[in-house]
Amino acid sequence: MERRLSAVLISDVVGYTKLMESDTEGTVKAWSEARDGVIEPLILGASGRIVKFTGDGFLAEFNTVQAALESAVEIQSRLQTAPIKFRMAINFGDVIDDGKDIHGEGVNIAARLETLCEPGGICISGDVHNQVKNRVSLNYNDLGLQEVKNVSDPVRAFLIRANDFPTQNDPAEPNKREKASIAVLPFDNMSNDPEQEYFSDGMTEDIITELSHLRWLDVIARNSSFSYKGQSPDIRQVSNELGARYVLEGSVRKAGDRIRVNAQLLEGSSGAHIWADRYDRDLNDIFELQDELTASVLGAIEPSLRLAEIDRAKRVHPKNLDAHDLYLQALPHIYAFNPSQNIEALKLLQQAIELEPNYPEALAFTAWAYEQRFNHGWEPFSADDVESAVEYAHLTINTASEDPVVLACAGFVLVVANQDVAFGTLTLKRALANNPNIGFVSMLCGAGLLYAGGNDTEALECFLATQKFSPKDPLAFANLANLGAAYAELGDLEQAEKFCRKSIELFPSWDTGIYYLISVLVQKGDIDEAKNSAELLLKLDQKFSIEKFDSAFRINNQSLKGKIIHALKEVGIPETR
Repeated sequence: MERRLSAVLISDVVGYTKLMESDTEGTVKAWSEARDGVIEPLILGASGRIVKFTGDGFLAEFNTVQAALESAVEIQSRLQTAPIKFRMAINFGDVIDDGKDIHGEGVNIAARLETLCEPGGICISGDVHNQVKNRVSLNYNDLGLQEVKNVSDPVRAFLIRANDFPTQNDPAEPNKREKASIAVLPFDNMSNDPEQEYFSDGMTEDIITELSHLRWLDVIARNSSFSYKGQSPDIRQVSNELGARYVLEGSVRKAGDRIRVNAQLLEGSSGAHIWADRYDRDLNDIFELQDELTASVLGAIEPSLRLAEIDRAKRVHPKNLDAHDLYLQALPHIYAFNPSQNIEALKLLQQAIELEPNYPEALAFTAWAYEQRFNHGWEPFSADDVESAVEYAHLTINTASEDPVVLACAGFVLVVANQDVAFGTLTLKRALANNPNIGFVSMLCGAGLLYAGGNDTEALECFLATQKFSPKDPLAFANLANLGAAYAELGDLEQAEKFCRKSIELFPSWDTGIYYLISVLVQKGDIDEAKNSAELLLKLDQKFSIEKFDSAFRINNQSLKGKIIHALKEVGIPETR
């Protein structure tokens, strides 16, 4: 029997017995069509495993909770108009595989949560919510702590309701991709002080300027956006009139020596909220404040727009996919940091490159996908994943793209492969110079600078900037772990432990965060606690060894690497397998 951590998805048909009594043939037909046409292909397509089908439901497992939730959402969305409704529940926990079925608390809790679910909805545990809340944009309704049968401690539960799922639309004819676009409406001056008008207008103009630096995004010109000044237009009307896929609006209010800025990002066609936040600041240097608020808003908007574009690409009919849509669909698989998901990402990216051989984003993320494989010791996808990663990094740079995301990926890969470290470091610094306010860029550049060695303080500044501007980025867990590693290198072990633990809370199955924590705990002398983390590491990878880590983690920073290897030896990780 094999024991492992898994994301468990369980489901059954609502009112199945009554449906069978009233219309046996129709119910069986509807269930069969749902099973064969939607459930099975979607789960297998997401690299999930169907453990079993029951008379009116199924049990499946996934390597990541994100893949489990996205599959459940897609299934429920596709079945919204079906004559039968499903309840679904997802949990992440220990399972025991006897070769034919899976058992254990991970399955038991999922089964109990399912009874709390509404028809057509999905109920998830608190552990699942912690991992997906910053990576899958949905409305999570907190059901609080729930007493669960045969489980000693109450379980936190969250409900995603049926009416929160996207509807499925399959366009009749392929459409040529239109670049994502955004309109920034003039921020309203709510201070009843005409002299503050210049501040709200200036901030709007600065946001328009900064957004225009995102090369994948078209920004509607200032003159067009400002034609709505002083009005309260319907967002859908603005979207239609300006041809904007997204709309940003906000307000500025001054009270004494304090200023408050509210901002919200909306999808133009539906008016649905994508992101909203509030910023309260002391009113000191007006221009410095304007710059700080602009950077804060941009740092929050960029990952929110990226996630919205990924969600949009998922709804595109397969026949309509172009290189950009294929690239967007690959991103969640890359962010999963999972070997099977990584393979799906590489397949999608290869399709994108076949359609558009010099597409910088597809080349850059292909390099990063290969880097994940060799850096985590996964089974190779190519003859030599290190060589492939470096080759795609150079192909990316040769496109002459100045996109900071593209440059950050390429430079990071060169550093982590420990080839062209000096050139890779220069490429990272070029990416930062082009735009330091994109969380993904500052995080990846910080990691590259940390791994190159000799840049610990500069790396820490990058991680802190990411934490400030993009705390809800899909890769927040990676930034937190790297923040912990940087603090450890600078000698602040308390801060290091705090951020490593926060990372593991967000992504318990990410090996990098775990071995960073082991290193920090050993440096603090908490050997028993470090051994507990080592047990988790060995559960995730039963073939993990010091030799495997040493060959995979190729970085130039021997101080960081040496401390990790020493810690792994201290907690009893085998030298070899």
